[in-house]
Amino acid sequence: MGKKFPELCDVIYAYKGIARKVAVKPDTSLLDALISAGIVLDAACGGQGKCGQCRVLARGALTEPSDEEVDKLGPEILGLGWRLACQAFVKGNVEVIVDDFKTDSRSKLIDFAFFEKNFTLHHPSVMEEKVNLRWDDLTAGSVSEALAKALGKDELQIRPEALQELSIYWEEGEGWRGSMVKIDEEYVAIFSGHEEKPLCAFICDVGTTAISIVLVDLKIGKILSHRTIANPQRSFGADIISRISQAINPKDLLKMQTMLIDSIAMSMRQCLEETNISKERVFEILILGNTVMEHLFWGISPKPLARTPYVPVFKDILSSEGFRFSALPMHPSGRIWSMPIVDKFVGGDMVSLLFELLPLGPKIPCLVIDLGTNGEIGLILDEKIFITSAAAGPAFEGGAISCGMVATDGAIYSLEEDGEHGIKALTIGEGIVKGLCGSGVISAVALFKKMGLIDDTGRIKDPDEIEEKAIASLVVREEGRRKIMIADDITLTQSDIRQVQLAKGAISAAIDLILEKACLSGESLSAVYLAGAFGNYLNPEDVIDIGLLPKDLTGEVKCLGNAALSGGVRFVLGGRESFKALDRILSKIEFIDIEKENFNEKFLSKLTYL
Repeated sequence: MGKKFPELCDVIYAYKGIARKVAVKPDTSLLDALISAGIVLDAACGGQGKCGQCRVLARGALTEPSDEEVDKLGPEILGLGWRLACQAFVKGNVEVIVDDFKTDSRSKLIDFAFFEKNFTLHHPSVMEEKVNLRWDDLTAGSVSEALAKALGKDELQIRPEALQELSIYWEEGEGWRGSMVKIDEEYVAIFSGHEEKPLCAFICDVGTTAISIVLVDLKIGKILSHRTIANPQRSFGADIISRISQAINPKDLLKMQTMLIDSIAMSMRQCLEETNISKERVFEILILGNTVMEHLFWGISPKPLARTPYVPVFKDILSSEGFRFSALPMHPSGRIWSMPIVDKFVGGDMVSLLFELLPLGPKIPCLVIDLGTNGEIGLILDEKIFITSAAAGPAFEGGAISCGMVATDGAIYSLEEDGEHGIKALTIGEGIVKGLCGSGVISAVALFKKMGLIDDTGRIKDPDEIEEKAIASLVVREEGRRKIMIADDITLTQSDIRQVQLAKGAISAAIDLILEKACLSGESLSAVYLAGAFGNYLNPEDVIDIGLLPKDLTGEVKCLGNAALSGGVRFVLGGRESFKALDRILSKIEFIDIEKENFNEKFLSKLTYL
């Protein structure tokens, strides 16, 4: 008889200095074991052992190192106890040490310009009205009729839950003094007293790599708090294709939805704690993201997007009530809803971006590009908006990069040439340098090409090929592979550069095809607007230098920052007028399916140079 393994194995993991334990079945990968414990590791390849990012220090009853581990880590690193969590499978009890930096939620959004935006308050869908109802007013047939009269209405649309609250607050012989909250024309909640308190909404931009959240006061149109976190679904792969393939399994779909909502809820609670606001004062949550992210938030399988003709399950606005998402901190009668999807992989984030940009009067014709894992490109003309998308991969958001991270404290957002030290790294916030965010990766590639450390094909040169010996020392060789030193333990590898080339190639090819569809050239464009969570730190010259934009472009290039998130705030504050404006925008959009326009041929031609 073969060796018997236990029914359950103990995986003891040390994280942030605290040891905990999770029991898993034999043959569970360390990656899945840690996910079940709520620990999220980067796994850009979706657990295929190709990216080498899910590295942990482990010992105990594990399978022998796989060929992928030997290739990515090497015998020396493996000998120290390091393993790829996706390739190491549990056979008995195991002890694991998790690198805090690799799992850091980086919860503080560093986008100071966002606070300075002026948001005009129109007529939000969620409003609060004060009411004084005396005992003597009860001459009508019911309390609800008396409320209607007090509010100057012929009839009242009110939820039974709100009347239930009123029945608790009501004092016999005295009446009631308080406020009523309505969504559109339906009253959903009642509060006792006239104390002035904020009336709030959360706007949540769910990106493939990062999630940005803001808390807005609907009474005054002010941003009260905001956060950004890494999308915890990165353990299932860095790009939307990997996420789709994983979500086809119903159990993984539920797991992905749960971890996403739990992470969003955690950041929302932090915003409420920071501002000392009760969750009972939150009545709206707007979700915007690409097509796949919106599906995963609602727990809807993106299976129809897995193969041609790549159709979403839904395109229209979806909405639900707060009590159906009990993990999210909001009033149970509040509304959760998502922006509409354009088509295929163009989601509500692009719609929200257009909602932000168009009222500003962009110079037409112009391109608007949301640089993310799923790159979305719009060409704005007088009466038409051509839109398409391209799978750029996570490099523009710091994903699938050896030292990559989201744009938060400790991230290098730009590099400059420094005559004394070779290069100078500019970082977000204060404190220790942790890694490269998307704009930092682009800046590094552009600068190193300019300095002659990288050739026109994207290859890192050997130090002997570099004329200036002072900068040649920046190139080091480790295990036969060249990399460029940026700061202590922060490097740019050949693989990182290839990730940038893939992302650049996809966006550049899509731009060419959408311009050809409109019979325009880069020279015809009046402007290019770049958006994305890291847009505030992006240098337009760097984007041009790496060949992402047309060579013949003469118009201005302007960075908008996270304009999709800003558009979401404006949308919520605009109420009914926002929906009218949304209908006008959607009526102008024409989706371009670049897969039918020789995209692959164009894409491959873009990869041969940098």
